[in-house]
Parts: sequence; structure tokens; C-alpha cells
Amino acid sequence: MTNASLAVTAMDSGTVMMQDLLLDALEDLGEDEFEKFKFKLRTTVAPGSKNIPLGRLEKAKREVLVELLVEFYEDKAAAMMVTVFEDIGLKYSASKLIKAVGKRMQGYKKKYAENIMEEYQLTEDRNSLLGENTPLNKRYIELLIIKKHRSQKHREHELSATGRLHMEILENNSSQYLSTDIESLFEPDESRITPRTVVLQGPAGIGKTMTVRKIMLGWAAGELYSDVFDYVFCFNCRALSLFEEPSSLVDLIVEQCQDIYAPVKEILTHPEKLLFIIDGFDELHCFLKPEGDNFCDDPYSKMSVEVVLSSLLRKKLLPQSYLLITTRPGAAERLQGFLKFPRFTEILGFSEKGRHEYVLKFFEDERKANIALRFIENTIAVSTICFIPMVCWIICSVIKVELETEEEIADTLDTTTKVFVQFSHSLLKHDCKTQKIPALKEFRKLCSLARDGILEQKILFEEQDIKKHGLDASSLKDLFLDRRMFKKGISQHNLYSFLHLCFQEYFAAMWYILQDESTGELEKNMEDLKRLLVEHEKPGNEHLTLTVCFIFGLSSGKVCTFLEQTLQCKTSDLVKPLLLQRAEEVAAENPPRKGHCLLRFFHCLFEIQESEFAKRVMNHFQIIDLSFNTLSVLDCRVLAFCLQHSAIKDHSIDVTFCRLTSHHIRALAPGIKNCSVLEFGSNRIGNSGVKALCDILKETGCNVTTLNLDENYLTDACIQELCAVLSTSHTLDSLSLQDNSFTKVSLPFIQHLIETCTSLTLLRLGGNNFGDKGKKLLNEQEKKITQSGRRFLLWM
Repeated sequence: MTNASLAVTAMDSGTVMMQDLLLDALEDLGEDEFEKFKFKLRTTVAPGSKNIPLGRLEKAKREVLVELLVEFYEDKAAAMMVTVFEDIGLKYSASKLIKAVGKRMQGYKKKYAENIMEEYQLTEDRNSLLGENTPLNKRYIELLIIKKHRSQKHREHELSATGRLHMEILENNSSQYLSTDIESLFEPDESRITPRTVVLQGPAGIGKTMTVRKIMLGWAAGELYSDVFDYVFCFNCRALSLFEEPSSLVDLIVEQCQDIYAPVKEILTHPEKLLFIIDGFDELHCFLKPEGDNFCDDPYSKMSVEVVLSSLLRKKLLPQSYLLITTRPGAAERLQGFLKFPRFTEILGFSEKGRHEYVLKFFEDERKANIALRFIENTIAVSTICFIPMVCWIICSVIKVELETEEEIADTLDTTTKVFVQFSHSLLKHDCKTQKIPALKEFRKLCSLARDGILEQKILFEEQDIKKHGLDASSLKDLFLDRRMFKKGISQHNLYSFLHLCFQEYFAAMWYILQDESTGELEKNMEDLKRLLVEHEKPGNEHLTLTVCFIFGLSSGKVCTFLEQTLQCKTSDLVKPLLLQRAEEVAAENPPRKGHCLLRFFHCLFEIQESEFAKRVMNHFQIIDLSFNTLSVLDCRVLAFCLQHSAIKDHSIDVTFCRLTSHHIRALAPGIKNCSVLEFGSNRIGNSGVKALCDILKETGCNVTTLNLDENYLTDACIQELCAVLSTSHTLDSLSLQDNSFTKVSLPFIQHLIETCTSLTLLRLGGNNFGDKGKKLLNEQEKKITQSGRRFLLWM
């Protein structure tokens, strides 16, 4: 059955059901009352309707009169009958009919709400298998929503801030620009004006559709707008854009109801109690035109979906109804041409608390959730973009699969680059359900804009920049760019940006990876890359650091294969040799790098995930000094990767005062086997960190010569295992355990270590709580060992 026939059937069946109610009311009347009713009906006027001709009315039996009432008064028939009943003193009959009509409507409203509950209570992830679904309330997290436009200056700060600072700016913006929530979208403003149209905008992946689903479910459950709206209908614009046959608003409502007996006439009787949600205005492929006389004001008129929607938006159709429209910012200006005094709202994304809550809800397992949260929080670029719900979903989905078979995250998301690749691929995959994947040339246009912006330190682009790079008609513009309108004097102007500066840096890096077909251009690109690799290391060029890191990551063999398969394009095979050449030049520098400068270089080696790179350069970094720099868990994973694939086995690492915890020690595990000197002093490793270190040393054979664990909040609880592991070492020369909380309880284990580890020549134990008696015992043991001819020094 077509949409049109569904609507007609619904209209007919609704009329039949109403006729039954009217007939029941007339059959309750006696003959005198019935004749009195007909007599009064002759002179009662219904606004906008013609009276029943006298000749047809006089001889009409009850059944015929019902048909006449519906024919002449249509949806006002019941109200007309109530008015006449009251006028002739039949108060009880009037009250009974009102109750019957109300009961019928309430019964259908309940049925419709139940259908909506069934449709929206479950949600499927994009990678769900057959039968896999999740209760929406278990996945939905409240998002930051504002109802005031941000200034250009604030937008620039938000785009360029990273990590915790970015989250703080988002949360501050939420309060500064009039924070709101889905419960308050239609509440009166400070002028006590209630908006009839609300626009909810936000970039791709920010949670607009999930918010709509939550609104639908909340209304159906009686938790949201239950006293405000009798019915809420949701029209998906992607689906509407596929409509070819003429349709009416009634057709769309019937399809939404999925019920040929829907009482559409009665539903439309009170338009002020209806909410229409238009989800994804930007997906209507630009066919709507706000101007012109082509509109309809009759919900039963069959016209193109373009005209029906345009009329609804322009308030030509059901002007008293309410609208909620979701859109990407790029379509907001086009939308503005349709609307009368809309309320602006914008989804900013997750708050820090919301992100944490989302991950916990997703896993329903605290251990796994904490692994995901550590991954997010310890990777600055990733934590920055995790205000976007889709990014959180991608990270959680991949980690969940990996943790089903592993204890820690494997290699699907082990680099920052892979997170960005997965996110951009997910956006493309979703957007290309109805469109083809854009050609390589289109991607290079987007990447060219990003690259020029990075080199010029420009994050907001004007219309002329978009045209210059040939993006004015590109589908990628609306997918990856965020278009905003800002005030400029007494006028307005549009500016574009990527979702965040991190995304701009990612696409700028991709410009060097996606192969240009022109040989001349290819050579020029490689020369540009050579200059970039040198320039980014100079003081004042820190803005180029992440772009270079992405270039290394995008050159990884696995990533290139993935890009070629998903984008159906060729990646350049000239980039990797250039990167290796530059890595060897950096490694050969004298004096060698240290601190943050060295760590940034290691991050590049880590992103490319090519063991050959590490093998070729790590022999130049026998001594690695990162002391007095705060290290993240990711930094430790980066260091471990470089050490793990080094050709030499006796590295010395100094991570003194780097704020390390047990999580950092576990992250370092794969690289410790190639280290002989471990300077871990002045951190927060604690007993659990020592246990992790002992597990690593047992597994690798404990070839350490120097171990410094000074000032690490260690207690007697860890000393037995530590001494037992170190006792087996044939290489340990120096051990430092100063300024911890060891007591006389630890003495037997320390004494056993001194006795059995014959390679140990220096032991520092100052700043502990052994007491005078304990110190005396240790000094006596030192004296006994030195008298035996073995070189040994105890530092108390």
C-alpha cells in the first residue's frame, strides 16, 4: 500500500470510528429529543462551515444525519453536536459525547506512545551484528547544549585548545552562553516568550540524532513534554529526500504512526499540541527554497515533499504547531531563510563528567572502562576530540573487542593517527550510504585547505578560501568543516573551521600522503615535506608538531593499506624513505636530544609503528634522559616501543621526577628488557608499581645493573618480592631505596639480598625507618662483607 493510500485509508477509518461515536450519541436520544436536535441544528452555525440544507435535514434518519454531519462539518462534527446538545438542554448527552471522544483520543495517544517506545527504546551501534542492540537509556548521556552564539574570539580559543584546557573551555562556554538541556528547549525565555521553532545544531557525530531519539523516547515514556505535546512526530530528512511521489503532511503522519486507523483528523484538531521534529535538515540535498508562492496550507494536500516541508518550516502549514529542527552548522544559513524567530541551540558535546559516564555505561565493567579512560586521558590529541560522542563510541567499540581476548589494548587503536583514521572513515561510511565515496581529487582539496591553514597558523577560513581550494561545491565541506556565522560590524559573515585544530592537522598531514597524479607536483610535494620536517623543529614552530606526527602515522604500512581500501586511492610510496632519512639525521645529532625534544621524536617513531625505524636510530640513544618532565602513560608506551625495537640491549633511561605511577611502569614493560640502568627516583610508583616491575624483571631475566627507586612511597609490603627478584641477578651493581617507608620488618629480606646478590656493590637506604638497632645490624653486615674481600658500600 502506498503512502497516499495509507493516508486515505487512515482518514476514512478515522471518519468511520468518529461516525460510530456520533451515531451512539444520537441513538441515546428519544424521538422528541432527536427532532428537537434536528430543528436546532438548522440555525446553529459552525465557523468556516456551511449548514446542512433544510431539505436533506428534515427527513434524515439517525444514520443519514451522522453522514451529513461529517460531510458538512468534517472534523468539527463532534464539537457541533456537543454545542447543539447543550443548547437544547441535553447536558448529560453532551458530557457523555465529550468523554467518549476524549477517551478515544486518549486511547489512541497511549497506543501511539507504546509504538514509539517500542521503536526507540533500543539502539543499534553501527557495527552491530544481527540481534545485537542496547537500551537507549543505557547509552544516552546528557550533552552540553547552549542557546547563544559564541563570539569569534571564543571559537578560536576553543578550536586551538587541547586536552584538559579544551574541556574546561567547553564547560565554561556552556555556562557563559546560556546552558540548557532537552527538558528546557521550549521553555519561555527571559522575555517570557515561548518559541514555536527550535533549531538544534552541531557538527557530524556530535549526537544530534541520538538526542532526537532520547526526546522521542522521553515523550513516549511520559517523562518529557507530556503536558506540552499530545503527539510528537519525527521526520528523518535522509529518508524524506528519497520520496518521489506527491505526499501530504497527513501521509507523513500516517507513515510515522504506521497505523491505517490513526485518527488523523482529531490529531490535527489541536495543532498547538503537536511537535514535529525535522532531523537532519542538512541532508535534504539543498532542494528546499525559502522563497516563492509554491506552498500549501492544507495538511491533506498532496504536493512534493519539498513543498510540504517548506510550508511546515515557514509556518504556512499548521502555524500553531511546534518545530524542532536538527542540522549541521553548514546548513544553518539556508535554514534561516525559512524560519520565523527561531530559538538557536547548539550541542557542544560531552562534558568531562559526561565522557566518563559514557565510558562506564558502555562497558558495564569498571576494569575495562578504566583501561579505555586511561587511553583517552593519557593521549592529548585523543582526549581533545573525545568531546565528540562518535569518537568515544569508536574508541570504546574497538577496545571492547580487543579486551575480549587480551588484557590490554592491542594494535587497532594503539596510535593517535589510527583514532583519527577510524573517526574520519566512520563519518564517510555513514555519509556515503546515499552517496559515492568522494574522489581523491576532492580529498586533496580538503587536505590542501588544512595544510595552508597550518602553515599560515589559520584556523578560521573565509568563503574565498573555500572557493580557492575548490570546496564550494564539495560534499566533504559539509562533512568535515564547521560553518559559523559571526557578526562583523552591522553585518554578518561566514567562517569555516575543522571540528578542531587536531582534525585540521590530521588532514594537513594527509595532503602529503595522498598521491598526486602529476609527476611535477609529486616532486614539489616531497620538497615541501623535506622543508617541513626541518622547520617544525625550530623554536616557534611548535604548531607544526602534531602535523608531522600524523605524517609519520599515516605512512604506516597498515594505515596506508586501510586508506587505499576505504578511500579507493593511491598513497605515496616516496614519503616513508624521506621520513627514515630525516629520522637518521636527527639520531646522528651531537649532542643527542633529551627531554621533550627527544620525546617528540620518539612519538613520531611510535606513530609509524615500523620496527625498522627504531632499529636504525635507537643505537644513537644509548642514554635517554627524560627527567623532570611529566610523562603520560602514552609517553611511556612510546618509550617502550622505541626501546623494544632497539638493536642494543643496554639502554640507560632516566625518568626521575616524571610523576610515574604503577600504570606508567606497566606501559614501560616491553622496553625494560633492553635497559641496564633504570632511574625511577622521586615518583609515585608505590608498592603496586614495584610488583609490576618485579613481574617484568622476572620475565626478562633481570639484567639491570642500576636501579633507583628513591622516594617512591614504598613500604614493607613490597620488599620481600623485590629482594627475591633482585637476589637472582648477576648484573645488579647499584640499588637505591632512599626516602621510602621501610621499617625493621624489611631487614631480613634486605640482608638476604646483600648476602646473595654478590654483584651488588652499592646500596642506598637512607631516609627509612629502620631504627638504631636496624641500622646497627646493617652496618655490621657491611663490615663482615668487606672483610671477606668483596667490594660493598652501604649508604645510610
